Parts: sequence; C-alpha cells; structure tokens
Amino acid sequence: MVAEATRARGHEVLERDLLRTGPALEPTVDAVRSFQPEVIGLSLRNIDNCDSCDLASYNDPYAELVRVLRQNTPAPIVLGGSGYSLFPEALLEQSGADYGIVGEGETGFGRLVDQLTSGTRPEQRILHGDGALTGEMIAAPGRDPKLASFYLKEGGMLNLQTKRGCPHRCAYCTYPLLEGRTYRFRPPQTVVDEIQMLVTHYQADYYAIADSVLNDQEGHYLEIAEELVRRDIRVPWMAFFRPQRFRREDVDLLRRAGLQAVEWGTDCATDATLEQMQKDFTWAEVEESNRLFAEAGLHNAHFIIFGGPGETEETVGEGLANIERLSDCVVFAFCGVRILPGTAIHQQALADKRIVPEDDLLQPRFYFSPNVTKKFLGQAVAQSFGTRPDRIYPSGRDTKRVRAFHRMGYRGPIWDLLLRKGDRRRRDVSA
Repeated sequence: MVAEATRARGHEVLERDLLRTGPALEPTVDAVRSFQPEVIGLSLRNIDNCDSCDLASYNDPYAELVRVLRQNTPAPIVLGGSGYSLFPEALLEQSGADYGIVGEGETGFGRLVDQLTSGTRPEQRILHGDGALTGEMIAAPGRDPKLASFYLKEGGMLNLQTKRGCPHRCAYCTYPLLEGRTYRFRPPQTVVDEIQMLVTHYQADYYAIADSVLNDQEGHYLEIAEELVRRDIRVPWMAFFRPQRFRREDVDLLRRAGLQAVEWGTDCATDATLEQMQKDFTWAEVEESNRLFAEAGLHNAHFIIFGGPGETEETVGEGLANIERLSDCVVFAFCGVRILPGTAIHQQALADKRIVPEDDLLQPRFYFSPNVTKKFLGQAVAQSFGTRPDRIYPSGRDTKRVRAFHRMGYRGPIWDLLLRKGDRRRRDVSA
C-alpha cells in the first residue's frame, strides 16, 4: 500500500520481500546495486512472535539488514510499519537507520521521499503520518504479480482490509494505538472491487480479511457480505471475529458470501478472566457463537491466553473445562501476555511490579498473573489437551506442516483440516 501510494506521487518503486527471497541478503544487495535507489524503506511488521513457549525475536535481522545496505548504498534508510511504530526511538537507534515513520505510511513516507529526492534532509528523524486516512482514502493497491503468486503458494491466500481502527479495549492489544479507536470504514463497493481484482487479476482462490475484528456493531461487514452475494463472488475467505450475539440469518449471509473459516479473538476461557482482560463479552457468547457458526458449516478456531490478569489455578481449571465443551473447533493455547508499551497490560505489569519503568520492552517480556506460574500453566494445558489434534499447544509446533500443506496446493488456514472438512480446498500447484 505504501509502495502504491509512493508511485502515485510520481516515483519509481522497486518492491522486495525477504520472505520470498529468503534469509540470504545477497539477492537484495544485487537488486539495490542494480536499481540504485535514492531512498530505501523497510517495513517492520512484527518485533517478535509474542509466544513465550517458542519465542522468536526479529530485531537482530532488521539491524543486520540496515548494516548490509549501508555498505552498498548511500541512500537514506527509512523505517516504518506497525512493529516499528511501537518502538520508534529504540528501533531507530538500534538499527542505525536514518529516519522512521510512525503510523500510516501512505502519506508520511511519500512526503519524506519527496523531500529526500529533492535534496532536503529533514532534521527531525522520527516523523508522523499526516493524520488518519478516511475509509474513502484507503486505496485498493495493485499487487506485484510475483509476490501475489508467492503468497498464494506459501501462505495459502491473499488479503485485504475493509476498515481501520478498533474501539475495543482488550488489555494486551496495540491496534487502537496504531490505527485509532474509531472505525474508518471503506465503502463496501470499493472493498468488493478489490476482492474482484484479487480473484480476476491475481487468481486468488482464497482470501483473508485482515481487519483486527471484522464484525462491527454498525453492520458494515454485513453490507460487504451482501455486495459479495449480489455480485455472485463465491471465492472462500476467512476473517477474525469477536464473539457476540449473532442472528442466524447474518451467519447464513456470511456463509453465502463465501465465508469459510473464523478465527475468534476469544483470548480467555472464563468470565472472570475475560473481564480482567477487558473483553466485552461473556463465555456464554463464545459458546453460542461457536455453535451457530459450526451449525452453518463454518470452521472455528479459538485463541486462548492463559496467565493474564486475574488468572488463578481455579480459573485455569474452570477455563480448561469450558474449552472442553467447545465442539467442532480448533483451540490454540498460549501462556503469558506479551507486554507492549501503551497497553493496559503494560500498566498492570507496572502496578503488579512484574516490570519497572526502566525495563526495555523491545526485549520480549510477558505478563503472568502473580497467582500462577508458567510451569503450572504449561502442565495444566498440556494435560488437558492431551494428544487431541484439534487442541494445539504450544501453538508453533505445526508451522512446518502448515507450510508443507500450502506448498502442496491447499488453500486457507490449514488448521481447518484438523476438523476433517478441508480436503476439497486443494488446488493443482502446477496450474
């Protein structure tokens, strides 16, 4: 999206994706030498994987990439992306880059490129976007065909946003900090135009809606579903949902619009821990949502974090019993909550003296309730889940298997294969 917006300002842009080219930096160095850019932008999507059981931090590779680029080009290096925006000062200093863009980059990066290519070097190194884009301003960017093909093969889908912003108060979440606390809806017709483009121009036979939460109380998501049905676009898709009181006719509309898989932001497994995590729904709504969607033939996955505020050994036992009642779904469990600056968990960790203000949160730190230990949590979850294939802990154990299925031509999230309903989603990868 940033590349497309920069092209619209009259600049020539070369896109590189290190997931596609692999960990070796020589191909990127060769591309830089050939293209001879005047400015280089690096998008930092994630700082780490937020998994205390199988932690992977990405900070060192970012710094190494900047170091190698420095050796091969005099072009200013600009950092951006959601991961960067959470730690702008620390990451700029650690990486040795020249500038950083905090927030949405479509306008901020383009304005900086205009300045740098005209010979102006701003004194301020950390710059902010020009204000949030309205929903009507969020464009439907074209994709690099090679990258689109790569993500269909390796990730099983292409993706898009229908809106930005989030009004919910989940204690751990940074989306409101990054995108704002109110929704900015894209027009439903524009969203479906982009979906049609993904299907027609990039042969997407599965797509994901990447909103932090798709379903909104205003019903914008249902207008998109209605437009999909009206245009008879039946390509399957998935999205993130929050459990709430759904009408059966709305679930049926989503199914007819192509919805195939739902990843629920459940996060906790008891009413007490849901309240402490500032989730504004109940466990009864979780069970009811799961039942309605499963009865409609839609695949469900829940993500549960144990060890957050208010967690005790008793709530762990109650939560595991609640999960046991969930049928026709996959459950992923995590232990501990990644502490990120500006979140309610950050404030809770300070109040509980789990951290001190001077702690460097760029180095992964996790919140655990004072009433439980990580060892107890891990043993309790592992014992409850046992060897059930539809109960996943630790969550990263099947990463290689997922990649293998995608390379074989399967589409979608792959976890739904554990429900024995996904065999029809294989596509001939030679096609």
